[in-house]
Amino acid sequence: MKERVAFIHEQGEGVDPQLLKLSTTGIQGPSIQAARQDRLNIAYEELPLEVKEVLYDAVRVEVKWASSDGHQTTDPLTARISPGLHAWYSTRKGGKDISHDVCKLLQAFGPLDCNSQEVFTSVHSTDASEDTFYFYSHLESLGEFAVSATSHLCTGSDVQCRGRLASLSSASSLDLSFDSSLKQAKLSALWPVAERSISVQKSKAERSEVGVMGLDKPPQLEPHELGISGVLAYAGEKKDPSAVLFAFPARHRRSVGSFSAEFVQPTGLHPTLRLSLSANESVRQDGRDGCRPYVYLTLPKSIFADRYQLADALFLASKNLTASPYTSLPVDLEAPAYTTKAWGSSVLLELLKPKENTDWTAEVPLHLRYLEPSETGKRLVELPYPAVFWACKAAQDVDFSTSPFDRSHLGYDGLFEPHTVFWHVNPQAVSGTRLTSALTVPVLQQGFESYIAAGTSAVIVLGFSWVLWKLVSGFVSHGYQNPNSAVPSKKKTK
Repeated sequence: MKERVAFIHEQGEGVDPQLLKLSTTGIQGPSIQAARQDRLNIAYEELPLEVKEVLYDAVRVEVKWASSDGHQTTDPLTARISPGLHAWYSTRKGGKDISHDVCKLLQAFGPLDCNSQEVFTSVHSTDASEDTFYFYSHLESLGEFAVSATSHLCTGSDVQCRGRLASLSSASSLDLSFDSSLKQAKLSALWPVAERSISVQKSKAERSEVGVMGLDKPPQLEPHELGISGVLAYAGEKKDPSAVLFAFPARHRRSVGSFSAEFVQPTGLHPTLRLSLSANESVRQDGRDGCRPYVYLTLPKSIFADRYQLADALFLASKNLTASPYTSLPVDLEAPAYTTKAWGSSVLLELLKPKENTDWTAEVPLHLRYLEPSETGKRLVELPYPAVFWACKAAQDVDFSTSPFDRSHLGYDGLFEPHTVFWHVNPQAVSGTRLTSALTVPVLQQGFESYIAAGTSAVIVLGFSWVLWKLVSGFVSHGYQNPNSAVPSKKKTK
């Protein structure tokens, strides 16, 4: 097991290496304005038995969570996904259904309704020999996961382990991944930019690497690369920290723009999500032409996009949209939410690129499903903020996996060429800090179901009676006439 803790501060800020105190128990230092990322690599043999059983038949399992509270990030930790819990798993094509096993693993985050492959949606896989399935659920916090992980991973006397896992409640994102080809699991947690002290205790890992770094520009920096400089030390060792300066290819970059998302009022049963984007200095374009803006939406089962409507080029242009390259399947356009088994759907839309460096908007047409009755006659629907980014082409020989901060398998990245660079637009809440768009939907009030059923039955009986009455009255007036009988023709007479 190997651990890496990175404090990433803005360019120009930093810490004097002499202020770092190294001991056999860990590292202590002053407070700085920085983001923190903890990464843990765990060999397959070191995993708990119940986790091994779940992963035995999997090619790959990816679980990612993002907070719905707005938070500030900095390069190279800028990759964004919609708030909530995202889970993917891949098996060999035609292999064993492991959805039940994966769902069992996900229960560590709380009671999730995923115990069927029908709940998962089939998604695009970059490997033709694999089947990949995806599940999403709105999850506000990592509280239950921290409790579950503590009970499985920490002993009663390990105060440090309990403290580290309890701190997940303030994390802005979490990644869990397992790759059968590497026989290794990875855990990564990110805390947003804030005033935080440099404090890392020696863990049970073979080696705990601690870096305090910020953006820099090493010589001969390539357009697709980011540069980092700072100091590197090892918790539990008294060796002096080492100065570092290096560059690496960056798949995800921070754009200078921002966006917000809200429903156009009044919403009705066909709400429109308006995206308001700020001016973007031509997105810096990674030194190349051909950058295009996109929005990737994660739509819970209560709301969906009509892929047939999004296939109309003229309609898209009226909404400042250009194309709809991808919609996950299946999407039932008629079923109410309470009979829909799949978690929801994902949609990738290309936005119309602004001609000038000005603020601009785009609108995404959506549709509500019929929802279950409630005591108040209303239900609240929350749509997580989408991921908005510019996709730019880098050199085809770039290997982004060599980056120590690379983040992949985010859902949308697999829909682009492997050498694509994503410039992420920072989400801004319309009010408060929550990165969700909410609307109130009128539904049937509980207690009125019997009246509705009785009224429906009465209408059916009345309609049937009216049809029967018309048939009987017609028979009484004209008698029975055989439609197959020939009508004799009348001869003309002189």
